[in-house]
Amino acid sequence: MRPGPEAPELFGRLLDACEDLAGERGLERMVAGVNAARHDACRRLLARGYRMWLEGVIMQKPNVPGYCRSDAYVIDDLR
Repeated sequence: MRPGPEAPELFGRLLDACEDLAGERGLERMVAGVNAARHDACRRLLARGYRMWLEGVIMQKPNVPGYCRSDAYVIDDLR
């Protein structure tokens, strides 16, 4: 999501749309990767019933927040 005051609401709407599409297609499981440093996005996924499935480490140089900060709403696919 683009940063800003609407980001949490838009993130929820994105998840709603993804979950609706998954349901329409008959999928039983949806994977949504998010870095734990994105506290609010992670909390929102957990509140919806998502659970940890895979843990990974992101290494970046220089060690600056980038997309891995508490106010970012970014879904990753690090499989």
